[in-house]
Amino acid sequence: MDAVEKDVRLLVKKELRAANQNFPMFHSAHEGWAVIREEMSEAEVERYLLDRWIEERLWNEVKGDLQIPKEDLKEMRYHAVRMAAEAIQLAAMICKLERSQRRWPEKIREL
Repeated sequence: MDAVEKDVRLLVKKELRAANQNFPMFHSAHEGWAVIREEMSEAEVERYLLDRWIEERLWNEVKGDLQIPKEDLKEMRYHAVRMAAEAIQLAAMICKLERSQRRWPEKIREL
């Protein structure tokens, strides 16, 4: 994990820059929460889809002592990469919320 963590942090920064170029900072904690929850939900969907492939398709092939089709491995890799991308987006949106709240009036930040 240490081999790629630095690269992941760079990708989070890259995603944050892109998001900030395309969308304004969050106007409230509620807005930030909603975006963060959406990214979390998207990551969970990819995790679920990958889990189904691993627990059903791959396990059945392993139990049957079958060769694992290249297409199945490609599909699992696709979902693993999508899950990682969603996790990077999630981390970027958490950073965006932290930066957004710095701009809110003091009264809002105290609540």
